[in-house]
Amino acid sequence: MSAAEVIEQIEKLPREQQQEVFVLLAKKVVGGQAAESKPWLGKKLSFDEACAIVFRDNRELLGLLAK
Repeated sequence: MSAAEVIEQIEKLPREQQQEVFVLLAKKVVGGQAAESKPWLGKKLSFDEACAIVFRDNRELLGLLAK
């Protein structure tokens, strides 16, 4: 099953079940980020450097919010 098909099926679910799916996915994303190295943590960054990191690390989320 493709991601598009999964998304289509999720959209057909009742709101409560969609929220359950969202919570599951959010936990997976946060858990996956914890496993990744964040070499910039604890460093003093310029505004431009910080913006670049925020947009790079959250590209998918920002894209979804823009829709």
